[in-house]
Amino acid sequence: MHLILQLKGVAMPARAGGGNMKIIKTFVAAGALSASLAVAAHAETVLKLATAAPEKTPWGAQVVRLADAIAEESEGRLKVEPYFNSQLGTENDTLAQLARGRIEMGLFTISAGAQQAPEIGLMQLYGFFDSNDQRACVQDNHLTDEIRARLSPKGVYFGTWAEVGNGYLMANREITSAEDVKGLKVGISVNKINTEYWKTLGANPVPLSPGEAASAASTGLIDFYPTVYTFYIPSGFNKIYPIVNEYNYNNGPAMFAMSQRVMDRLSAEDQDAVKRAFARFDSKQVMDEIFGFEDKMREIHTSSGGKIVEVSAEQAATFREKLPPFWETMASEYGDDGAAILKLMEEGKAACGS
Repeated sequence: MHLILQLKGVAMPARAGGGNMKIIKTFVAAGALSASLAVAAHAETVLKLATAAPEKTPWGAQVVRLADAIAEESEGRLKVEPYFNSQLGTENDTLAQLARGRIEMGLFTISAGAQQAPEIGLMQLYGFFDSNDQRACVQDNHLTDEIRARLSPKGVYFGTWAEVGNGYLMANREITSAEDVKGLKVGISVNKINTEYWKTLGANPVPLSPGEAASAASTGLIDFYPTVYTFYIPSGFNKIYPIVNEYNYNNGPAMFAMSQRVMDRLSAEDQDAVKRAFARFDSKQVMDEIFGFEDKMREIHTSSGGKIVEVSAEQAATFREKLPPFWETMASEYGDDGAAILKLMEEGKAACGS
């Protein structure tokens, strides 16, 4: 651009001719190249982020906050472009694309992460943690490095923890102890942990997709359905099963991730910027935001005539006392990898307290 502006002050001889025109064209071409290089030097690197979450939710707000943090830490060199509502595909599909470097970033459940490194699915062992505060402590202080090390060779850089929410037992009856689920038909999504957990408690698992749950409940194919408030209320399922039995059977860890290939292609400066942005998030913070949203869902449920049954610590213990053999069996499915993860979780619990 500097070259082009200087042309205004060039005094051309009277016999300008073709030679001078060639000089002018050379100056213009050089100026255009200079301008192009200047723009390129300041261009943003766009990072597509895939998520199943709708934008106007706590998860959407967390995605936007991460995007802002990455832009700030990179001084505008990196721009995160979110794609909400599964616009780029299902989470299993988009995580596979991320691992190959075709999608740069994403928000995923640990279930999806277990498609890449199966042993990390043990993070979801039902009933393992004494409280969500304990789980937050274990995640941040005892598991982050391990999960990152196991996903990285699979093409997935584990950025930071996210959260799905608490799973409760939705039904048209009260369920407050392990004895209450014996012989009942429970709707589940198909995976090993789900199936073996409910068998351990004496229930009969019935494989269903979320879209089939309402019909199954209405026709008596199932007797109860474990799920989260964020599905239960918006889907209208609470009109079919109006009772929430608040035994927190399932914790819901999730993760923000980046393609390891994409991370490796960034400059050292930009890699550090991304890592600083991820470091702004901690498990307790993101959990509290999601749990606050659940409180709003509770208010909607009770105000429309729904019922919430609180399950006491003593009643919850009737479920949990049956689970240690189940944890050991699930860990053994993954050999030494499973044993290593379970050991870290147990050590983390001991260090973090209840």
